[in-house]
Amino acid sequence: MEHFPSPSCLLVGSLVNILIYDPNHFQTVLNSPHCIGKTIHYSFFNVNRGIFAAPASLWRILRKAFSPCFGAGILPRFVPVFNEKSIELVKLLERYLGKGECDISLDIGKCTLDTVYATACGMNLNLQTSSDGDKHLEGQHKFMDSIMKRVFYPIFYPDWIFQTIGHARKFTEAHQQMRTVSYKVMETKDVERPKTIEPQEDSGLEGKKQQIFIDKLYEMVSEDKVIHRADIIEHLDTIAFVGNDTTSTALVNCFLMLAMFPEIQDRVYQEIIQSCLDEDVSIDDASKLVYTEMVCKETMRLFPVGPIITRTASAALKLDDHNTVPAGASIGLIVYLVHRNIEIWGPDANEFNPDHFLPEQVAKRHPYSYLPFSGGPRNCLGIRYAWISMKILLVHVLRKYRLHTTLTLDTLDIDYSLILKIKNGCQVSLALRQ
Repeated sequence: MEHFPSPSCLLVGSLVNILIYDPNHFQTVLNSPHCIGKTIHYSFFNVNRGIFAAPASLWRILRKAFSPCFGAGILPRFVPVFNEKSIELVKLLERYLGKGECDISLDIGKCTLDTVYATACGMNLNLQTSSDGDKHLEGQHKFMDSIMKRVFYPIFYPDWIFQTIGHARKFTEAHQQMRTVSYKVMETKDVERPKTIEPQEDSGLEGKKQQIFIDKLYEMVSEDKVIHRADIIEHLDTIAFVGNDTTSTALVNCFLMLAMFPEIQDRVYQEIIQSCLDEDVSIDDASKLVYTEMVCKETMRLFPVGPIITRTASAALKLDDHNTVPAGASIGLIVYLVHRNIEIWGPDANEFNPDHFLPEQVAKRHPYSYLPFSGGPRNCLGIRYAWISMKILLVHVLRKYRLHTTLTLDTLDIDYSLILKIKNGCQVSLALRQ
């Protein structure tokens, strides 16, 4: 797309795909009431009733229902879990001391997975130390691999062809393997009394009890509000996959960048020891980590977890004075290209520089030139959750370990798919801080 202006048209058989990589076009599409629906590719995940891939009419109901489960009012009650799971990860990482460069991405993935289930479902499943965590992530990897093979081979788009000559068997096996933990959650929940998490006094909820995700889900099933019992597993899939894989991938990339740039790592460490004086990190502590957040943002600029966002136009949409998206067309918002556009980010657009997020630099840019969590009304549900959990984990790891790697930006192998990953993993060596 670097050779064509935005928008461009890509025909895949009879499917019309409009590809855009201009912040003004991003803003128009993501805020249009006619571009709430997702494209056919999201149906391949088999979570069409979950908030990730739900049709627009269902999504609006789910968004309103589930937003409080990850909002500001309930987050303070998740902080002890964020700390507990991060401290457990720090202890587990000790086994890599003195062993040279090792890939710690699986450890980070199990930690975030354990955290997501503990906060969203109120259950301590110990996924960092049990085989269930490994099985889930192995299944998740195979699951994504099957989906991407289908995405890149349009002949497999029709279900009957996919079931007949595609990779349906491998997809189903991986899907069931990934669901093992969610099934255990459902078995436990079916015999448990519902739980609630009390809000903070200043939550603005006027004394109402704030429900965690799993309890809100079961309540809606019992009251026959849109969600049915058969949908529960899809919602748990969505939380486990979207809530875990995106956060863990961002953290893996962030740790790798810190290892790659020791002077930046040192500056983050200094900010941490000055801002986080107690062992447990509070929300107030996390809010003081301004430079740390800049580092995270720069990581997600170079390596956006969602390199492409897709939408379907339910009606014709005028992008500008010269271009109109026809009704029924799929729209691909190429975030990766905008995040590396030298006209937006300057001549060092492909370099790692947290100063891109200094306030004066941010003020100069179009608000839709940076979309790590998508944008508009259908943006990421757990933005606040992600930021706080990421910062707390970074604090605990960096307070104990210094990270180093021999990898450099020009040696990284990028897996450009629905979720962008660095194929090299998080190859780092760990040393105790003095």
